Amino acid sequence: MSTVLKFGKHKSRTIEDVYATDINYCRWLFSQKLMIEDDSDVGKFLKKIFANDDGSYVMTYGKYKNKTIKQILNVDRQYLEWLFKSSCINEKASKLKAALIEAL
Repeated sequence: MSTVLKFGKHKSRTIEDVYATDINYCRWLFSQKLMIEDDSDVGKFLKKIFANDDGSYVMTYGKYKNKTIKQILNVDRQYLEWLFKSSCINEKASKLKAALIEAL
């Protein structure tokens, strides 16, 4: 099984490694049907990972790293409310703030 990427900014890295460090790139790659074949090992991995992807913002750090806002909302609404009130989010993370406004 070869899941090594042969192109792009993560060339020569495995898709598993990229997923662990840059989930948004993997989500983007999954949406690029012309770049990967569905029957390739990379394509199979991405299909498995994103089979139930809800398309919402993906947390890239913290307690819920690699979880979407919608997934977190289902299990811990209070966490999202706390995050929304955080001055750091309001000052430095406009995309996350917008996703929180939409979700809450």
